[in-house]
Amino acid sequence: MEWKTLLRHKFFKSRNNCFPKALQASQSIQIYNVMNMRRFSIPAFALLFLMMASSVHAQFEGQVTMKVYNTDNGQVKTNEINLYATANRIMIKGEEQFDIMDNMTTDGLLIRNDQKDFILMTGENEALQVSKVEIEGMVEMLSSWSGESSSGSSNSSKTKYRFSDRQMTVLGFEAAEMIVQDTEDPDKHLSIWLTPDIKINWGMLGERWNNMPESIDREINGVAKEVIFTGQNFPLMIEAVDGQSRTTIMEVSSVNESSVAKAMVELASGVSLMSFKDYVFRMMMQQ
Repeated sequence: MEWKTLLRHKFFKSRNNCFPKALQASQSIQIYNVMNMRRFSIPAFALLFLMMASSVHAQFEGQVTMKVYNTDNGQVKTNEINLYATANRIMIKGEEQFDIMDNMTTDGLLIRNDQKDFILMTGENEALQVSKVEIEGMVEMLSSWSGESSSGSSNSSKTKYRFSDRQMTVLGFEAAEMIVQDTEDPDKHLSIWLTPDIKINWGMLGERWNNMPESIDREINGVAKEVIFTGQNFPLMIEAVDGQSRTTIMEVSSVNESSVAKAMVELASGVSLMSFKDYVFRMMMQQ
């Protein structure tokens, strides 16, 4: 039985059970910049938060609220992110706008698995509509401009992670600890607390993403896909560990099953959709 099946069906049967020794073995995988805690961005968390499912639980429909903590000049800043999920759609919306690329910011990402597209909210009455293939092409183009090579092989180095025998309850959900090790400092790692009890249809996010830079490929086609998108686990808390010090950098503050999500995953009336071609043309005109 695979470790992900064990995680769902064996470990979570009892709060007192421990992971089998096999689950404690490291999966030979590599990490890229994961321990630079202060640079964790909302898009990264957004990608990191988009994950889960369990065959023994009904699919989740509702709202998950997360708090992301960032340290800037010694001051801790908190940003709230809300994830709204239905059977075929996901909306991720933050309190603040974040940069996607040059001259483009957004405060919301809508994933429409039923339409096979992504909607980036770029203005009050405007949004960019892109397909997965267009995103892959855009990333490949930007990578070539920056000189970063893309990974055409699924055998590229992956993030090192393992499961400990620690467990705890977060908001009533049983959670197990996954450790993402820093390859440069053995005293540092990320502690990610996962539960299989929140089931979301991640759709396109669980598919393989092509033409990604090697640094992104290690994450989105590696640990995120294996453990989260197709691994049927949802992160309830992420801690940065340095020796004996633990700092919470993300935590889920509430999980509410509600039909309000159905309204949140629909585009507001009056919103104009801009195609990827129109966006590229606009960028060229602004040069």
